[in-house]
Amino acid sequence: MVERAVREPALSPAPAVVVGIDGSRSAIDAATWAAREADRRGAVLRLIEVVEWQADATDHPEAADAAERSRSLRRHAARRHVDRAAEHAGFLVPEARIIRQVIEGAPADVLGRASDEADLVVIGGPVGGWSGTLLGLALAARSSCPLVFVEHIGHSRPDGPVVVGVDGSPGGDAALRVALHEAREREVPLEIVHAWSDTPLDPSLTPSVDFAAFAPDVRAALDERVAPWVGAFPEVEVRHAIARDRPEAMLAEASQGAHLLVVGGSGRHEHVGLALGEVARRVVLLAHCPVAVVGPRWRGPGGGARAGSADPAGAAPGAAGTAG
Repeated sequence: MVERAVREPALSPAPAVVVGIDGSRSAIDAATWAAREADRRGAVLRLIEVVEWQADATDHPEAADAAERSRSLRRHAARRHVDRAAEHAGFLVPEARIIRQVIEGAPADVLGRASDEADLVVIGGPVGGWSGTLLGLALAARSSCPLVFVEHIGHSRPDGPVVVGVDGSPGGDAALRVALHEAREREVPLEIVHAWSDTPLDPSLTPSVDFAAFAPDVRAALDERVAPWVGAFPEVEVRHAIARDRPEAMLAEASQGAHLLVVGGSGRHEHVGLALGEVARRVVLLAHCPVAVVGPRWRGPGGGARAGSADPAGAAPGAAGTAG
């Protein structure tokens, strides 16, 4: 009997951590990391592999039968992948809270719809083929919750800080809100990283520019921008790292020994409509811990806000220095 396709993911009855499965080793790492998160949050762990399949375009019976057999084989292979991920996750979260699904459709669309009812969507790192492709970019644009790329699970320290890149953009503000919440829930410090200028200068002019003279004003502007959100989380220990450097280099260095790195999806390039900016793409590849990307469709902790919405006091914060 041919297994029938499930075309729409059922909504989970409880908060969920969603994992995109693709049969790779990095997908197993993603499922393992996500299982710990689901257990910590008391959430459902939802393992989804998406089988891309277009409707048959032939009326020839033999061709149609061959296509159906291929479709069934792909679905059975996907089921094995999901079951294997569930075996690993089962050591960390109760089996009753694991949902296994094989769904036909476009991965970004299916996982994007699942994100509407999820706390996190988790996918593997570059080895799994996500972050370096248009698929990763599309999912970053569609996800309504933070999208976590997991590659270096072995380097992540449970007691390490949460690191966040703040760049003066609305997406950076949204990343800060997510990072503060994650640091509070994990009871770990938050490190705010701000690369205030990575603009290249003519080498002959560099000695005549006193960058140190700008530092106090940069720090004051940053403190003013982050104050509304930091003030709403008094229990979180907050550290600052500010430098004139490439933001991806600063963030990659700060990620060593960190539990989670949080970045905005588009950075300063949101005005050109990029779903995953250049810095975010580089950070996913360079970071030594899982990376949470807060995209433009992030709905906020209350379910209705979008990335870059107003601060807790109801007013948009002032401008800060530039960054990645």
